[in-house]
Amino acid sequence: MRRCLECAKKEPDRYCVECHYFIQPSPLRRVPSPPVRVLLEDEHGKQYPALILVLNTREFGLETAAPVPGRYVIRLQESLWVEVGGLPFKGKNNVHVFEILCVHRKQGTAPRLSKEEYQLLAGSASELVQEISRRLPEHLQDLVREKLLAEVEKSELINALKVGKVMKYEGGRFRYLSGQADLDLPMGEAEKLMRQAIRQAEHQREVIVSADGQKVFDLHCVPFDHRSGGLLAFDITEVIEKERKMHQQEVQAYREAIAAVTGGRLYLVNSEEMEKVVSEGTELAQGEVRQTHDIPEARQVMREALPGLDSRRRHAIELCLSEALANALKHAGGGWWQARQSGDTVRIIVQDRGPGIKTSELARATLMQHYSTKNSLGCGFTLMLYYADYLYLNTGPSGTTLALEFGIVPADRLKPDKDQ
Repeated sequence: MRRCLECAKKEPDRYCVECHYFIQPSPLRRVPSPPVRVLLEDEHGKQYPALILVLNTREFGLETAAPVPGRYVIRLQESLWVEVGGLPFKGKNNVHVFEILCVHRKQGTAPRLSKEEYQLLAGSASELVQEISRRLPEHLQDLVREKLLAEVEKSELINALKVGKVMKYEGGRFRYLSGQADLDLPMGEAEKLMRQAIRQAEHQREVIVSADGQKVFDLHCVPFDHRSGGLLAFDITEVIEKERKMHQQEVQAYREAIAAVTGGRLYLVNSEEMEKVVSEGTELAQGEVRQTHDIPEARQVMREALPGLDSRRRHAIELCLSEALANALKHAGGGWWQARQSGDTVRIIVQDRGPGIKTSELARATLMQHYSTKNSLGCGFTLMLYYADYLYLNTGPSGTTLALEFGIVPADRLKPDKDQ
């Protein structure tokens, strides 16, 4: 006990894991990298986050704020939990040795971790992949291991399975092997994907959203034989949220740049903002374009909807409507249009269900004349920007909505009063 007290005073920054007194060296002493995240639960149900810094089959070296001494339960999976007791005389600050008092399994209890439990709890990502592919035919093992390790590295999520879960499927049941024990997976969907992988005898991957919409999981299923396989599951919720925020920041940067270049006449808007734009005013006309001959018919309907408008302004509106419909027909196979009036303002709205414009191409697709990709608006957009007073654009994988705004003055208000 004096050793740790003296060390805390003389060498407060010394790492306990490096100390042979903390958990003595032996063939079964392992330092997981990164540390394994667990929860300590006391007799009243209060939980304390903890990191397993070092372990053997009888002891855990934990970093935690849980009071020591004390007795706690660590739930590694639904049918496996470990009772531990903190040793105040081994460790310092928030790092202490916790002795394994009892291991509870579905098959019974034991005073220590089994070899399989220990190996998988202490193993690295590569060792876990090795274990999950162990029962594959020999000529497939290297190929599958290489593929799984590539997925681990590529995902940027797993960092040695810290936020993942590894399970084995056999005889119609999943068995937890390692990773994040409390990861609440949609097991029905996981089993469906696993059966598909076994039936087709090839790796299957699917991204699944939890029933409450709060979690997103990336599931990988690898068949071993006609009745068993391995599941690697990752909680990618935080990554998806981070990507969403990065995308929002990217769109905002384009939004501000495009508005500045066009003098505030072109706006990139989100779905909620566009919904407001397309709902204002009274509907004058509407239609659908599925074939080329639908475009002149739309122009005629638009001409009849604005009988008293100055011919030059009406021509500009008809021309912009034609270009917008041509884009919808070319890039999305068609779309819908409507004209709405609010006071002295007319808006032409064209919607489609095409692939949208990629964020990285927005500036060139909307501002650069003659720029053309499969998803760009090409020359027609430059023309629409020239004639319309304001343009509102919302685009994404589910489609594009374009609203063109024109200030209108009836033709009779442009003529001089003959009585004066």
